[in-house]
Amino acid sequence: SVSTGGVVTGLVAGNINISYTLPAGCFVIFPMTVNATPAANTGTAVVCTGLTTTLANGTGGGTWTSSNTGQATVVAGTGVVTGVAAGFPTITYTVPSGCFVTTPVTVNTSPATIAGSSTVCIGSTTTLTNTSGGGTWTSSNTLLATVGGGTGVVTGVAAGTPTITYTMPNAC
Repeated sequence: SVSTGGVVTGLVAGNINISYTLPAGCFVIFPMTVNATPAANTGTAVVCTGLTTTLANGTGGGTWTSSNTGQATVVAGTGVVTGVAAGFPTITYTVPSGCFVTTPVTVNTSPATIAGSSTVCIGSTTTLTNTSGGGTWTSSNTLLATVGGGTGVVTGVAAGTPTITYTMPNAC
């Protein structure tokens, strides 16, 4: 005779017996182990190309993998994700039982390198550029140097080493 398969859904971890009984009363028992699913992954699931973000999981002993290493890599034992190319790879955490949880990650493109002079005199200006376009310029310390948000024109205010940052709308 032909029989159909049964679908078993694990509700809690443990050992159970699944039985299959024919109308005549004959049966077979299949022992089964239900394994626990790891905890949900935590951490920031957005990363820029060339930068890293770290995912974590409260269930120990698992391994991290990426669905597309051309878009993001992940260090198997640490959850450190590196953005490689723009895209939406899935990062998976798998415990030894084979159970796993996934986190979709967004990889955004980082802007091009900033060009221009990295020095300016107090009271003078220098212009920084970025070929990516559409970003905003900021200074880490406006008491040392200011920068036009849309222009890249840096004005020296006082001696020191402020950081000038160019940020794209995608937060890279």
